[in-house]
Amino acid sequence: MPWADALYGCDARWWDIHKDCDGFAGAKWSSHDKEGQSNDKTAAADKHGLHIVKGAPGGGFSTDPALIHYGDNSGFQALNLAILLGATYIVLVGFDMRHVKGKSHFFGDHPQGLFQRPEYESFAKKFDKAAAPDGVTIVNATPGSALKCYPMMSLDEAIESYGSVHRHRSIAHNTTDRNSKGEGLSALRMQSNIPNCS
Repeated sequence: MPWADALYGCDARWWDIHKDCDGFAGAKWSSHDKEGQSNDKTAAADKHGLHIVKGAPGGGFSTDPALIHYGDNSGFQALNLAILLGATYIVLVGFDMRHVKGKSHFFGDHPQGLFQRPEYESFAKKFDKAAAPDGVTIVNATPGSALKCYPMMSLDEAIESYGSVHRHRSIAHNTTDRNSKGEGLSALRMQSNIPNCS
């Protein structure tokens, strides 16, 4: 998605494995928690030119402009970031939340060193508890998605609806569901007004 304004990847290892993303022209984002030790991404931010936003567990989406909730998956985190960046209309694409044709991801397994067993049922429960904040519309344009908490429609319908109601906001794209080439790779088209955490 070379036109995207933002690219989100949860794991520092993801950024190390996918060095080709270092050339991405938009803002690159990841979650960060310096106090938590297990999610300190200061070195990854320096190495890959990442903007980092504080991440923490929590029910639903964070509305604190300096904090995203983890939701146990990068798609959830990217969606929370899109909300904080000002998106008012978000179309989910590639949020299958299930195995398709025996594959956990459209591309197969993650490279060695990345999480290999997506916990789709657990992920979906986090989304179920995450209502869109006031003024934000979230629709799911993923055919056959197991994620049922947002209105379902085709991508064409979502784009048509967007065009008739909103102007210049966001489409969140998660090419899979967790942290590897595509999965956890979320392209966000929007403008940024979120502080960079360090």
